[in-house]
Amino acid sequence: MRKCLILLGIAAAVSVGACSSMSTTSSDAEKRKPISSAERARKLVEIANGALVEGDPTGALANLMQAEHEDATLPELHHSKALVFFVKKDLPAAILCARKAVELKPDYSDANNTLGKLLMDQGQVTEAILYLTLAANDPIYRQAFKALTSLGIVEYRRGKFKKAEDHLTRAINASADGACVAYYYRGHLRMRDSRLPEAIKDYQSAGKKTCAAFADAQFALGMAYEQNKQFDQARKKYLEIQTQFPNTEVAEKAVTHLRFLP
Repeated sequence: MRKCLILLGIAAAVSVGACSSMSTTSSDAEKRKPISSAERARKLVEIANGALVEGDPTGALANLMQAEHEDATLPELHHSKALVFFVKKDLPAAILCARKAVELKPDYSDANNTLGKLLMDQGQVTEAILYLTLAANDPIYRQAFKALTSLGIVEYRRGKFKKAEDHLTRAINASADGACVAYYYRGHLRMRDSRLPEAIKDYQSAGKKTCAAFADAQFALGMAYEQNKQFDQARKKYLEIQTQFPNTEVAEKAVTHLRFLP
């Protein structure tokens, strides 16, 4: 009986050892598996994006150039390059890179949004609308509110105020917490139509939470209070602006308006 148990124990040990050996061999094989050029490029793009977030566009660009050497067909690589060149204030290069990203992946909503915004900033409005609309109408694109906001601004500048308000309202409905700029421009539209209480609400929303540092929205709110004859609220807001944004153009404008309040 004891002999049988010993034999069973040996058999079990051999079995476990064999499994362990197979597992180790399999694990080692995974470790030794060569990384593809595309995988190396993606890792470099991730490093570059981190550098850009940390405020190092030059370091980001160095990694992206290395990634391009590994695999130049990655759309996200060219999109990241577009963002780097935008930070470096080289808009023509940024546009070229964004175009390449969209060329490689036409339904790449981040790239469509970026390209549309860059073209908008360059005054190429007709083409900008095309790319912004593609991003805005993507039902699974979480940043669609940004494209909608840009579309609203384009129409606002063209004097198409009804279309502008429709786009801005869609942006707000898509992301109430993130649509600071959409609230701000919709506030302008409502001020223009003398809908002062509604404008005040929009400017208040434009300066809340993550948008508290949006100085222009804070000043617009003060002006809306002033035009609505809520002088105490306007005075309070202008004083807050001087404290929050000292030594800025907005603070200087707030001081000027304070002088003329009744």
